[in-house]
Amino acid sequence: MNKQINYRFFHWGPFLYKTKIEDEELKKIKLLCKKDKTKDYRVNLAGLIKNEYEINEKKLFPIIAPYVRSYLQAAYEHYGFKYGKSIVLESSWVNFMTKYESNPIHIHDGDLSFVLFLKIPKKLNEEIKENKAKAIPGSLCFVHKLEKNIFSIGSHEFSPEKGDFFIFPPTLHHYVCSFKSEGERISISGNFKINYER
Repeated sequence: MNKQINYRFFHWGPFLYKTKIEDEELKKIKLLCKKDKTKDYRVNLAGLIKNEYEINEKKLFPIIAPYVRSYLQAAYEHYGFKYGKSIVLESSWVNFMTKYESNPIHIHDGDLSFVLFLKIPKKLNEEIKENKAKAIPGSLCFVHKLEKNIFSIGSHEFSPEKGDFFIFPPTLHHYVCSFKSEGERISISGNFKINYER
């Protein structure tokens, strides 16, 4: 006789959210991304990347705001997180990553962070298929903990595609592997500030 056992499953760890930005919105966002030497943002970043530039967060935020609201709703439904009355995009920048460049493991400032992929080099997919190592070229890796255990998940690794949009807590460690292919891998990142209810 099988015994009926009741239990509750607890979601644990950081809430990592992934969705896809539509092409029309991507076109608008690309117009905000320029290699402007007066907007060099490298001094604020961890990346070993030659071209990283600040972008106008006031123009970017209205485009991505529906996705941020979706994250906040999902976080409430899955975790019971209650966010404040308003959220502001505090900083944002674009990374024009090329071969042999990388982004070492790091965290962000603010209350929430995001990464959005605008362009992936065509030859990178071929490099990934030919790759024999565990690390995937050009991959984005999130690390919650380093120890390995079959009963828990400590990390997630993604081979990003154009339009992939990730939102996550700023203290979630993450890094980007280098690649050898020609072409630019363009991504945008940023940090949000939340005005909490009291």
